[in-house]
Amino acid sequence: MSDEARMATEVKEECKEPAVPELGKVGASAVGPIGIVLMMAYEILLGISFLYSLLAFWPSPTPAGGSAATSSPVTFLFWTFPISDEVRLLLIVGLAGALGSLVHVVRSLSWYVGNRQLVRSWLAKYILLPFVGTTLALVFYFVIRAGFFSPAGPVEQTNPFHLAALAALAGMFSDQVAEKLREVLETLLATPKGRRGADHVPPGQEAKAKPQEKGQGEGASGGE
Repeated sequence: MSDEARMATEVKEECKEPAVPELGKVGASAVGPIGIVLMMAYEILLGISFLYSLLAFWPSPTPAGGSAATSSPVTFLFWTFPISDEVRLLLIVGLAGALGSLVHVVRSLSWYVGNRQLVRSWLAKYILLPFVGTTLALVFYFVIRAGFFSPAGPVEQTNPFHLAALAALAGMFSDQVAEKLREVLETLLATPKGRRGADHVPPGQEAKAKPQEKGQGEGASGGE
């Protein structure tokens, strides 16, 4: 092969665009031993941090006959600072939701690793699911405090065990909780049937209504 032909071949190879991976094959490769160990270490560290934070922010029991304080000091790591009861409940709910999601992640991760079916496309979900559980638990808490499911009392009379249990379940069953919240939103935004106008036409019947209106207009003009 001549030098000119060789140079032309090299130029063509340099001009070629990099191959784009097929959509169905992105993240389809299996996770190696190092990736599995890193994921396990990540989940263990998250679990320890969530448990420590939950115990640090958990309120102390109120003595019999005494009034619950609206704020109290909290020691977290090396800092001691006052915190209100409402903020304390928000933190407890968020941490319990993260723990519930972490239980779901650990169960799923152990199943896929045990069956040698863990692929890279699942790693993003395993990393982000505890934070999704925190967000869903907080939204669920706001819905409960707003009184959509049952009337909520003042913060001083709220049982932290009750809220932590609901938040942990919301984190473990995030799909079901999201579906329940969707039903609540649809109920709130539903339009009553009696409030529709007399001229209301469903979207699928607009094309049928126009020829009928045109025929009525021609009949009216002919009658004149």
